[in-house]
Amino acid sequence: MADLSGKVAMITGAGSGIGQGTAVRLARDGADICIAEIDLDAAEETASMVQEFGRSAHIVQCNVASKDQVQDAAHTCVSKLGGLDIAVANAGIGRGGSVLNLELKDWQDQVDINLTGVFLTVQAAAQRMVAAGNGGRIVCISSLAALNTSEWMWGYSATKAGVAMMVRGWASELGRHGININAIGPGVIDTPLAHGLAGDEGGPIRTALEAATPLGRTGVPSDIAGLISFLVGPDADFMTGSYLVMDGGIRDARGGGLLEDPETPLGQERARHMQASEERNARLQPLIDQR
Repeated sequence: MADLSGKVAMITGAGSGIGQGTAVRLARDGADICIAEIDLDAAEETASMVQEFGRSAHIVQCNVASKDQVQDAAHTCVSKLGGLDIAVANAGIGRGGSVLNLELKDWQDQVDINLTGVFLTVQAAAQRMVAAGNGGRIVCISSLAALNTSEWMWGYSATKAGVAMMVRGWASELGRHGININAIGPGVIDTPLAHGLAGDEGGPIRTALEAATPLGRTGVPSDIAGLISFLVGPDADFMTGSYLVMDGGIRDARGGGLLEDPETPLGQERARHMQASEERNARLQPLIDQR
């Protein structure tokens, strides 16, 4: 376990899933947490979890597609918590669809949040780290989808592949300032964003997924949070510009085939989860549109 006592971490999309798991893990490791989250109700839940470890938690409503909001989050992190030592660019969305009929707005939202949002987050954090002169650690969440894709998730894959490449490019410049930056490519992690891929415990999707995964299970947010803890701690001091896959081995066992016959139990469960995902997207879309 990394000792992050005295450190301050800003995490985007920390209201659920990997972001929430990371906030809890880094708080357990001793860091205070700035929760940069578009969904304030979700952010409050994470703040309560962080405070259970005796750490400070400050919430900033932040749409990462907005430069002003990201800059405000970084500024508030420094002014309210006393610094910005660690940044985790985690916020992301998924908008699947055919190349024949995907709406331009759905494409643009993915680019704005998954790609531009990571750029804006890294820029805002790195500016303050350079100004402070103490170095820093940055982790960007890419995806296994940067390596594998399908006819449905090609747009998401393109943005996540872009994240991995941006990190490689940034590592050289930021290294001169003592800032390490790395990317993680999670496989199927059971989060609100990816629950349609992970399925219900004991359901047909989960059963098929576990059978196809060499380690025999789906991922959970704490898996990725543990890797992030390593990357922002002292044991990763000589690591930068890396893209680390954590997927239970499924990249070689299954590939990108994630669509099923809608008439099968597995396909029916997938459709149910996709409907729930669409309802969640509809709830958050007005906030996403506020650039």
